[in-house]
Amino acid sequence: MDFQNIPWFSVVIGSVIVYFLFKTLGKDNSQPCLPPGPPPLPLLGNLLQLGGGKATEVLLALSQQYGPLMTLHLGLKTVMVVTSPAMAKEVLKTQDHNLAGRWVLQAAKTLDQHKSSIGWADYGPHWKKLRRISSTELMTVKRLQSLQHLRKEEIFRTIRLIFEERGKSVNISHTVFYTGLNLLGNMIFSTSVFDPKNPDSVEFKDAFSLSMKLAGTPNVADFFPFLAFLDPQRLCRQMAINFRKVHKFLDVYIQDRLAKRSKSIEKEKAEDKDFLDVLLDFSGPDLTVTNIRALIFELFMAGSDTTATTIEWAMAELIRNPHTMQRVQQELEEVVGSNRRVEESDIDQLPYLHAVVKEVFRLHPPIPLLVPHKAENSCEVAGYTIPKDSQIIVNVWAIGRDPSIWKEPIKFMPERFLEGEMSKMEYKGQDFELLPFGSGRRICMGLPLAHRMVHLVLASLAQSFEWRLPDEMHGENLDMSDELGSALKKATDLHAIPTPHLPHHLY
Repeated sequence: MDFQNIPWFSVVIGSVIVYFLFKTLGKDNSQPCLPPGPPPLPLLGNLLQLGGGKATEVLLALSQQYGPLMTLHLGLKTVMVVTSPAMAKEVLKTQDHNLAGRWVLQAAKTLDQHKSSIGWADYGPHWKKLRRISSTELMTVKRLQSLQHLRKEEIFRTIRLIFEERGKSVNISHTVFYTGLNLLGNMIFSTSVFDPKNPDSVEFKDAFSLSMKLAGTPNVADFFPFLAFLDPQRLCRQMAINFRKVHKFLDVYIQDRLAKRSKSIEKEKAEDKDFLDVLLDFSGPDLTVTNIRALIFELFMAGSDTTATTIEWAMAELIRNPHTMQRVQQELEEVVGSNRRVEESDIDQLPYLHAVVKEVFRLHPPIPLLVPHKAENSCEVAGYTIPKDSQIIVNVWAIGRDPSIWKEPIKFMPERFLEGEMSKMEYKGQDFELLPFGSGRRICMGLPLAHRMVHLVLASLAQSFEWRLPDEMHGENLDMSDELGSALKKATDLHAIPTPHLPHHLY
């Protein structure tokens, strides 16, 4: 053979082909047995299928075809979608040690926010320390009990403001959101943080609200991480601007407290400490002031938006179901009476109110797909392989509407939680049919506080006022559509007109 007549580039190309041929033949081509799912397109995967509607509804429709444990390929991400209590128990409890990681959104990485976060931090020593402080110092029954007077005062302030504006339409979402901000501000800083007359306060509120909106905006860089440095939608750039405004506002309170602590000789009693004092007591190399600021920011984000969203949904359901509202008010009348305002100590004596809150969490879970988990290790679930680094989504919205679990699942029917086995069902992570706060290691740290806030605010609004829609609206045609962002919100804000229900001296 005359080698001189063979072009050298052909030799090179042939050598590359032979190399990869041998490499492929020598490689174990056995693929893991993934859960079933729709066939993906090259590069895009199943992204186009999710673009045709609300993610909660699209994922439910796909799961009805492919099963309660399903594989999706979203860009370069492998995603497992869970849509049944049995599969939720497998991934959140049985395999919790393997699946407790976090798939961090690019927006959450802005200014390294995720590194100081409980919600977004990787499962490891730093996360465990933050979680331990939260569970043993911040969210304990004793700590929350010691701060209940602050919650009582803030909620009463809201009730009084509504009373003073009686006869005028109230934006329930905005009102409860501001209440939540100030309620958390009192628990964290011992002072209200939102004052509409203070420009710094308004800037904080606006930056805070926009941060939550940006956090819920789909980001192409989450599905194609190699685009992250380009920030093609400018989401991270906008997030950084708002984060800095929020940080500046929070730093004023933190630095002021540090200055006071440096001058104070006497130490506060443990029961008199707010959340900031507790966190500063633990400050050091492993818990810096930057970490504390990020943690406080997260407390505000987790506690205000989701609480306001839940209460707005609850009030919408009560207003459009007058018999349910009447039953809530009757229970309050029997337990509390009409000569005093409802308090936290009454909550345990209000089983129907509890049933209403459970039903709201079932139909309108604030985080309908929970915060995504990540597989730290490859593991097996229901005979299928969950590969390392894959993302796990639990569609609690779909579980709450499963007709095989719930009778008349679309109907708002709190009575279902007063009868039979469902009367024992709670949303604290052990009953996998009802998981608004998740379960396992990653269960929402704010559950104990959210439980108190939602019940007390809802009971106070129902006890203090009769509520009706503006004249041009009727309960039966009240818009109950939702939109998915950082939380599952009503697509249109709920406006209602209050009429005082209690003797005027109680306002």
